[in-house]
Amino acid sequence: MKKTQTVRTFLILSWLASCAMAAPTPTHSDNTEKENTGNESTILLKDSMTGNWEENWFLDGKKATVRASEDGLYFSGGTITKSDDREEYHAHHAVLWTKDIFEGDLKITFEMTRVDESDYGNTLLYLYAQGVGLPNYSEDITEWSEEREIPAMSKYFTYMDLLSLSFRQNLRARRYPLKSADPDAEAVGGTVLPYVDYIGMVPGKTYLVEAETHGPSLTLRLTDKKTGEQYVDYTWDMTQLEDGKEAPILSKGRIGLRQMSTKQFVYKDFKVEQL
Repeated sequence: MKKTQTVRTFLILSWLASCAMAAPTPTHSDNTEKENTGNESTILLKDSMTGNWEENWFLDGKKATVRASEDGLYFSGGTITKSDDREEYHAHHAVLWTKDIFEGDLKITFEMTRVDESDYGNTLLYLYAQGVGLPNYSEDITEWSEEREIPAMSKYFTYMDLLSLSFRQNLRARRYPLKSADPDAEAVGGTVLPYVDYIGMVPGKTYLVEAETHGPSLTLRLTDKKTGEQYVDYTWDMTQLEDGKEAPILSKGRIGLRQMSTKQFVYKDFKVEQL
């Protein structure tokens, strides 16, 4: 009997040892990481958004609040609205930009939880952002960051080339620039129809956001993290504008998170993959 127990104990210990040898060893312990997965997609940026946000991001707007915690990155615009002060409110918008520039087909995923209960303003996702390439507005937007210390929407409408998704009561896709900085040329951008109705961003609810680009197309999927209910799964052709114009495909630039005045969200687990 004792011999049988001894053999059984030996076999159990041998099995446990083999499992320990086979267990993967973590390769990253930081809050942010960049890695090649070796699978169908390559992870270009992975940020839990619980650590030092300035490692991967820079900010437009001096009235914003950006604060990281274990719950994610709290990002808030200022408090002054257009009805409060038509000039001052321009300074109360804000944009967080990735330091990295991305190119080609991408998949961007992150969580966002609405904190504010304001009826004012919108929250936007910017993709492939670059300057229009005119003097003082080079493609590298870091070269004219001072121009955006007061991040008035007109500067982005006029001097940036990008794809925009606005998380308003109905989702709005746009191609900037909406206005031409060259008086002798027509603006490249415009609105991409249709507007897509959904329940809107409810305070206190966490959403899983997935934006995917394939050439001219931009797909947005929006899901309730808690219930798994999908609110949006829609694809726009970002080259086909509402007035019949056709915009060139845009496939290189930075990613931005824009908070209009009074908007407050917590962002978490931001990831960019190359498809």
